[in-house]
Amino acid sequence: VFSVRCFDVLHVHYYYPTIWLALTYKWLRNPRVKIVVTFHGSDIYLYKPESALYKFAAKFVRHCIFTSKSLQQKFFRHDIPSTVLPAGIHPVFASVEPVPLEEKSFDLLYVGTMDHNKGMDRLLALLEQLPTARVALVGEGPWREKVQQALAARSNVSFYTGQTPVQLAALYRQSRVFLSLSRNESFGLVMTEAMACGTPVLATVTDGSTAQVHDGDNGYKVAQDNEQTVVPALLEKIHQLFSLTPAQYQQMQQTCQTSAKPYLVSTVATALMDLYQSLSDAQNPKE
Repeated sequence: VFSVRCFDVLHVHYYYPTIWLALTYKWLRNPRVKIVVTFHGSDIYLYKPESALYKFAAKFVRHCIFTSKSLQQKFFRHDIPSTVLPAGIHPVFASVEPVPLEEKSFDLLYVGTMDHNKGMDRLLALLEQLPTARVALVGEGPWREKVQQALAARSNVSFYTGQTPVQLAALYRQSRVFLSLSRNESFGLVMTEAMACGTPVLATVTDGSTAQVHDGDNGYKVAQDNEQTVVPALLEKIHQLFSLTPAQYQQMQQTCQTSAKPYLVSTVATALMDLYQSLSDAQNPKE
């Protein structure tokens, strides 16, 4: 609001309540500014039914970006111009060769926040049924201490924090199967990163896995309509993935890498710059 510079476009990440900061700028400084909003998931999932203020603020949004098509369909307005575009993955994940099946160091890998929404209760129940599986867990969160305590006696479980993209790429490559056990997931870039490194994904059905995971091609999805059947279904798919021959697994690795190519950050950045330019041109038409 107090900057010397005047902006043509404001890009808001996480619609609510962040949108009020953009509206403050619009109302007090530049009423012609174009507001772009990227919806990441919780800014839609957690606000249903939408409040009057939530709906009112949307009147000033010029363009919406959703991280998945399913998330786009959940937003209460469909008349605002919109694009489906995830955040994009670091190029390091797409610049590595997959590790052959017989050279893998881990059977299962989880990367992400350790909380209830991400399915840490499901993870513990799953690993209880897989006592000999070699497991790598990466992340922080309110469930980390509980998970560590529950698995403290397991010498075949490794915990990691603060991994760089290069280190994460190494873990993805060295893992046989990547797990995504979320209850809600708008896109899930960790799934994309895993596939870019040639690692098949086993995921619960969410907006994100529906957009990325194709059963039998680059991984498998498990329905979560009934909580009692989730872990048994995951176990079944894990055994199915573990039974793949080296040749079958290699084919799945190749499909994984092909699936991830559209989500490179360079591709996403180009699309964003084109959008910004089009809105700026509309703001300042040439004579």
